[in-house]
Amino acid sequence: MSRIPSRALVVAAFLVSSQSGAFAQGTSAASISGVVTDTSGAVLPGVTVEAASPVLIEKVRSAVTDERGEYRIIELIPGSYTVTFTLTGFSSFRREGIELPPSFNATLNAQLRIGAIEETVTVSGASPLVDTQTVTRQTVLPKALLDAVPSAKTLLSYYALTPALQSPTNAQDVGGSKGETSSRASLHGSKQGDTKMMLDGMSFNWFEGEGSGRTFFVNALTAQEIVVDTPTGSSSAEYTSNGVVLNVIPREGGNRFSGTVFASGTNHNLQADNMSDALKSAGAITNSGTRLVYDVNAVIAGPIVKDSVWFMTAHRRWGREERIANLFHDVTLNDQFFTPADGTSGRPFQPADAAEDLRSDDVRITWQINQKNKVNGFYEWQRNNQPNNFAYLNAGVSSMESGNPYCNHPQLFMGTWNDTATSNLLFEGGVLLYNSWASTYDNPCAGIPTNRLFRDNSLPFPFNGNGPVLFRTGQRPFKQRFSMTYLAGPHRLKAGLTADESLPYNSYVDRGPTPYTYTFRNGVPISLTEYASPTNSNGEVKIRPDFSLFAQDQWALHRLTFNLGLRYEYHRTKADPVTTFAGPLVDAHALPGLDCIPCWHDIDPRFGVVWDIFGTGKTALKAQLGRYVGLVSWVMSKQFNPQSAIVTSTGRSWTDRNSDLMPDCDLRNPDANGECGAMANRNFGQQIFSTVADPNWIQGWGKRPYSWAGSIALEHQLATGVAITAGFYRTTFGNFQVTRNTDVTPADFSPYCITAPVDPRLPANVSGQQICGLYDINPDKFGLVHNVVTLASNYGNASEYYNGADVNLVARLPRGITVSGGWNIGNSISLLSTWPGVTTSKSNQCVQVNSPQDLHYQVLSGVAEGCQSGNPYQNLVKVNGSVPLPWQLQAAFVYQSIPGPNYSAIYTATNAQIAPSLGRNLSGGVQTVQIDLLQPLSQYFDYRINQLDLRLSKIFRSGSRKLQLNADVYNVLNGSYALWTNNNYGSNGATWLRPTSTFDGRLAKFGVQVDF
Repeated sequence: MSRIPSRALVVAAFLVSSQSGAFAQGTSAASISGVVTDTSGAVLPGVTVEAASPVLIEKVRSAVTDERGEYRIIELIPGSYTVTFTLTGFSSFRREGIELPPSFNATLNAQLRIGAIEETVTVSGASPLVDTQTVTRQTVLPKALLDAVPSAKTLLSYYALTPALQSPTNAQDVGGSKGETSSRASLHGSKQGDTKMMLDGMSFNWFEGEGSGRTFFVNALTAQEIVVDTPTGSSSAEYTSNGVVLNVIPREGGNRFSGTVFASGTNHNLQADNMSDALKSAGAITNSGTRLVYDVNAVIAGPIVKDSVWFMTAHRRWGREERIANLFHDVTLNDQFFTPADGTSGRPFQPADAAEDLRSDDVRITWQINQKNKVNGFYEWQRNNQPNNFAYLNAGVSSMESGNPYCNHPQLFMGTWNDTATSNLLFEGGVLLYNSWASTYDNPCAGIPTNRLFRDNSLPFPFNGNGPVLFRTGQRPFKQRFSMTYLAGPHRLKAGLTADESLPYNSYVDRGPTPYTYTFRNGVPISLTEYASPTNSNGEVKIRPDFSLFAQDQWALHRLTFNLGLRYEYHRTKADPVTTFAGPLVDAHALPGLDCIPCWHDIDPRFGVVWDIFGTGKTALKAQLGRYVGLVSWVMSKQFNPQSAIVTSTGRSWTDRNSDLMPDCDLRNPDANGECGAMANRNFGQQIFSTVADPNWIQGWGKRPYSWAGSIALEHQLATGVAITAGFYRTTFGNFQVTRNTDVTPADFSPYCITAPVDPRLPANVSGQQICGLYDINPDKFGLVHNVVTLASNYGNASEYYNGADVNLVARLPRGITVSGGWNIGNSISLLSTWPGVTTSKSNQCVQVNSPQDLHYQVLSGVAEGCQSGNPYQNLVKVNGSVPLPWQLQAAFVYQSIPGPNYSAIYTATNAQIAPSLGRNLSGGVQTVQIDLLQPLSQYFDYRINQLDLRLSKIFRSGSRKLQLNADVYNVLNGSYALWTNNNYGSNGATWLRPTSTFDGRLAKFGVQVDF
């Protein structure tokens, strides 16, 4: 299939991309509309309406009322506005202090009285709170809110301020204790992998983690506001997926010098002990704790050329050190036993303390070319050291010595452009290059890469080291967008395109002259794993391109506003030819390329309607329905890459007869020799295509994972400054993928049952009960694999759906008191057991593809789990607010109440237990099978995680300067909860449900902020 020329957009956009608009209007643009009448109620055509604000390029934007007395001013930058209405023969009317948040249409009706035009009636009133034209569902976090409430100014702290937003329980942050943990979020059942991160309207996602990966962290101090949005509840055709969209709207320079300096910190001396009897009885020896949190940040902005060129630059250093619950360093390295330094039996006490250190430096240049064109250039450099970014240590699947290195050096280059051609025609465009790399040659970062990785079947994690391995990896996503907005009477038309692609980046992994790791059973060597090394990714799959076109119309028809949209999506991934390296255990290979893995086309309609019920602009009924495709990355495509067909590892038995911890055998010889048994996979180092794509799935129309999202909501302004929203949301998902092994049929499997252990901690219908529906491959078909990835709909009706409801409140009360928050109930569950997290709504994947067992269990990561989830309906509450007090004091709070964590029971059943029911031994000499005894997502701890954070601020003002001293207390109630537990039941349940991550105790934190 021919390539869509995504660089054609670059030619147009790059003419202006080294310059760029200071504000990406896009999905965050606001508008003002209304009706102008005289004192008798008759409509007035020909009234000039001017919206003035310092944030506008042209300072003032205007419109004229039509024959119905209606007007609309579109694509406005969020900020504070003054709106003036003038008509010959009538007194002018001016409305001041109108605060426009992103993606909001403010309805401002005006009544003009007869008089001289020089006479002006000025009104200062509360800004509208109900949008009667736009179908949106978003939470706006302005700088004033982020400055007021107790917040760590990290991504997880933004989640705490967003009603209905779900994040995993083990990512629950206490004053910055989780730092920049790479956790995704979900809203109304959306997939965490569909999360979209944006800066000034430009996405900086890279192509890992289902397309939602990132190594770049936003600096909240540089933000004018942060918008947390979701397409569920929005009819915009500018969205690709149904995931959460987090858009940082940056500050910019001006004609006077201004800036902010911020510093905050705490350490373990300011944290209370919350080790409870419940945690101790669950097996906790230590609990999670904060050893150190720090954040030093400075932003300065001002003019380079007055009224023409401005700058903003920011510099930040922040990080943390956390104590991992129940994890300890290894007392003795390079031996086959993991001996925890837990302070018992005469051992030293060396608990696992994981440090995170991050640095960011950026500069932003804004150039106002003329009254209508404003352009912007942005560059940011970061250095991020995160040895526990994916919370593997907290999940109990990694030791400190075998830690996962995640230390990146991202660079971000961005340019955007805005052109207000006329009051009815606007253009915008932009490009972004994201260059990120990590290298353990320069920075080992985590674990001990020079030490060999050891595994022991009796331990839940590897130990001793994470090597031998050194690597350099990276990505270079390149993003482009362009759009045009045109206002034609009652129609607001917008059309545009986006294109993403991955530029080449050569990665390299070298395991040295001895590329193998060891496995023990209770300290006795039983096997080793050989690896193909070194490896390169010159033939890594590349996205060329991820392309979309969209068009939408907002049509105002009396008190109804229709929002209609259509989006075309094209996604193409390919692999280039490559020659692999020869190494100690493998030979070189010249491999061909492969195109269209996949090449997918989709058409996604969007529809929304808003009804201004009473015509007062205070009550609106909104409904929306839209189709969205899931974000896709090269992760899925890698399995079809010819380079991935190289068998890169194999196990073989090993008996260390002379106890020297070295395999005395020829590791290139696939047969048994010396201390080594035969290779488990004799194709090691060879190219074997064991997994291919169904050609009817990998190319074509409508084959990409998708969702249909719909909602109906009522918004009502209860009083001046107080509004409430109540809504129902439903999302369904489709195009599930399955893997069919064409070498077997359902008749090639034999059934067996097991008896669950007797354990009062297990549900009564499980403890001691027989569990059936399990199948083992027959011996004559063991090891025969020819997989074809295809759609589940070829074999049955897999399903997943979300149902949920919200009630949200916003109150801007007299004396500067603010309160906002909401309550949500729904059937989605958010987990961080695997990166980047997973959200599952009520799901039924009971489709027979290979084995009859598929109708009862699906095998995920080697574990047989039930194929139908047991999601209950759970509710969460989030509220925040601030109150000015006498003596220039201010109090603020953030409160959250979320459900306790889910747990499972992964039981290890032995061949000896299975054989009597099966009538033979397990095929292939398999000795154990892992089975989840519990229905997935059906069991939860019977407590809620309640968190109250408080801040008391002392504010000093002098002209435009402000000094704010903050005293924060997080987890004021000193709640004590297990956030994640060991889900491996093993054979006897001895360590089952032992906490691996606990809620941090009460933490005091101090900070200072200077604005000038």
